[in-house]
Amino acid sequence: GAKPTIVWAQEPALVEMRSELKSLRGLLEEQLSGLAWGDLAKRYPRRAKLLRRLMELGLSASLCQLTADRVADDADFERAFRHALAWLAHRLPVGDDDILNNGGVVALVGPTGVGKTTTIAKLAARFALRHGAQRVALITTDNYRIGAHEQLRIYGRILGIPVRVATDKSELRSTLESLSDKSLILIDTAGMSQRDVRLSEQFILLNEGGVQNVDIKTYVVLSATSSLAGLAETVRAFQGVALSGCILTKLDEATSLGGALSVAIENALPVAYVSNGQRVPEDMQPARAHSLVI
Repeated sequence: GAKPTIVWAQEPALVEMRSELKSLRGLLEEQLSGLAWGDLAKRYPRRAKLLRRLMELGLSASLCQLTADRVADDADFERAFRHALAWLAHRLPVGDDDILNNGGVVALVGPTGVGKTTTIAKLAARFALRHGAQRVALITTDNYRIGAHEQLRIYGRILGIPVRVATDKSELRSTLESLSDKSLILIDTAGMSQRDVRLSEQFILLNEGGVQNVDIKTYVVLSATSSLAGLAETVRAFQGVALSGCILTKLDEATSLGGALSVAIENALPVAYVSNGQRVPEDMQPARAHSLVI
């Protein structure tokens, strides 16, 4: 049968006791972690200092540990830190400007508000400059937000690029077939929370909406301003479709890139492009590991 719901008594004395226990537990955890740091700092001062500096970059705890393990215990701290950054840059997977060099059918997925539509406009404009506007087309599958099509249509009009709407897999398939003369087709998907039940619809669309001999390459768009936990949850949620890589946006607004870099390294997710502003098409570059880490 159904599990009984536990309703905690709201008796003032019990409420107070619970909050006291909670603060005691918090204090204890803080002291224990303080003791661990203190112990580490006493026994391995250089390692403790390196770990602290790496954590200040916003990297995940496990990646900080792994990086510190890989760097020799150098007496010169700054040299050890440079080695740590070089090792991170070596571990960070990056794309090779594949979308703009090779084209294909490319879908961008990700939560609402990360800048998918602007990123699509930047990619379309760059490709048009390099190969000609007649070789690019845009598709939107977003039939949830009012005005979502309109924003893409405005970009399409400015760039002289056709914009189509496809809301299910058969529509997507026939639209892709009708655009088979294009070298690059960019698909703008509905921006959703990573907890959204409609995600599965998007996965079916992207996994089954392709045409023969044409793979839809999917990139997740991540905002560098999001927390490490939020970024990790997004990547987990969008793994319902095979991801070719990620595109990082809002680098100009982020205080640290540690969270985004941790998620890319720990999920072996190549960073294809980085975006550092709203201007189309200027504010976007192919990702370079060295410049992202250092």
